[in-house]
Amino acid sequence: MLKRIILFACLLVLLPTTALAHTELKSSTPSDKETVTKPLTEIVLEFNTPIENLSTFTLLDKKGQKVKVDHIAVEDKVLKGTFKKPLPNGEYTVNWKIVGEDGHIIERSFTFTVNAPEPEEKKLTPTETAEKTPTSKDNKQEIKPNKPDSTNNDKNNFMTYLFIGASLVVLLILTTLLLRRGK
Repeated sequence: MLKRIILFACLLVLLPTTALAHTELKSSTPSDKETVTKPLTEIVLEFNTPIENLSTFTLLDKKGQKVKVDHIAVEDKVLKGTFKKPLPNGEYTVNWKIVGEDGHIIERSFTFTVNAPEPEEKKLTPTETAEKTPTSKDNKQEIKPNKPDSTNNDKNNFMTYLFIGASLVVLLILTTLLLRRGK
């Protein structure tokens, strides 16, 4: 009986290690609630652990209509979706669903707004065209890494430490009982 209790206590100590292995969103571009002021042609989500190829996301506009993502790819910890044309101005919601390294399915969402200058549609003369040719620097988006809300992580960390502390107390009590019985 005592061996079973000690084995149970050891398993309690090992469980928090497993709980810490869940995949979380580390950053995204654009970030949650960000207003993008440059043309947006890709959405990038980076996670803290590798994710499975089944992982994906959908993009919805303000009316809840699905927006076509031309290509979605998973590379190690990164889920990236690209568009052939920049997204029109408006509010968007990214609903992502991933399969983490530990096999758990995680679903979350975040929102962002595109407020980029509208392209000019007037016809340009050949000299104006040469002057207005965009450079690669103009096409780069201002990227700010997204730090997910730390409140949820703090809550998870507190519960993990509380569980570890409780497990250590139980283990200490069992060890004391075992030593007293041996005398």
